[in-house]
Amino acid sequence: MSYKPTAYQVYDPYPGVSQTNQSPLSVNTKIPMVADPSRTPSPTEAEFNYLNNIKKKNTIWKWIKTILPVVLVLTALIMLSVFHDAIVTGLKPITDWMQAHNFAGAMIIIGAMIIVSFPPLIGHEVLAVLCGITFSFGEACIVDALGTILGEVANYFVFKYTCSTRGHKMEQSNIEYGALAHVVRHGGFWIVLVMRFSAIPAHLATPIFATVGVPFGIFLAAAILSVPKAFVPVYVGWAAKPENDGNTTANIISKLVLGVSVIITLSTLWWINRKLKQAKEDYIYSRRKARQGNLKVTAFISLNHTV
Repeated sequence: MSYKPTAYQVYDPYPGVSQTNQSPLSVNTKIPMVADPSRTPSPTEAEFNYLNNIKKKNTIWKWIKTILPVVLVLTALIMLSVFHDAIVTGLKPITDWMQAHNFAGAMIIIGAMIIVSFPPLIGHEVLAVLCGITFSFGEACIVDALGTILGEVANYFVFKYTCSTRGHKMEQSNIEYGALAHVVRHGGFWIVLVMRFSAIPAHLATPIFATVGVPFGIFLAAAILSVPKAFVPVYVGWAAKPENDGNTTANIISKLVLGVSVIITLSTLWWINRKLKQAKEDYIYSRRKARQGNLKVTAFISLNHTV
């Protein structure tokens, strides 16, 4: 709900007073009055609801959009765990070719990772699993790290130079997105690093970092330090190799890695939500002060047009 200054009645000059005898700012000057720009505007309805956790009832479609990604990820993990032998067998022609053409196979996976780094495309985890099945664990980690970092860097610059204006408009129109952008903008390196370890997909977090003005150096450092998160599906793929079928240690470590990854993901998501709650009042106050600045500009322009 946008704020509109209230216009007040404009009075005519006093009877019998010549217009030429009036000073530029006399009581008879016709100046359109607006709401007092020195007063911080009250919260809008949407801001009040956000501050007080008043939410509109979610529609079925919104619930589906919220739950569907989680369901798909869990389904993929379960399918990978249950049918890993069939998956490895089905991918054998591809993995055999990549093993025979080691460098070309690595370049193809890296190129594919760069492509799927741009939302709304998905599939990075599948490519990481393919890396683990195809190469040795060390080689697979190198390929996955290169594909991840190069893809995120490309994602960052594309969104920085093409979508910054659109991101700013989204901050104004969507309070939840604006609050997240506010936290990222004022949180520094640690909030960027934690978000990269959270449940927020990296290729969706990167556009936020790019459009809110996170410096590239901070983004790159966080991207490099968070690369180990991308090694989880690599290890899952490596442990699913036929030669590791009887390797009890590899299977146990694979399950432990998945469990630890889930714990870290949920913990970082809780921490981000906590930061959002702590920043609520500051964020809404900054929106109100921004509207006050617009009021002052409006009042100044009105004065100069009438004097």
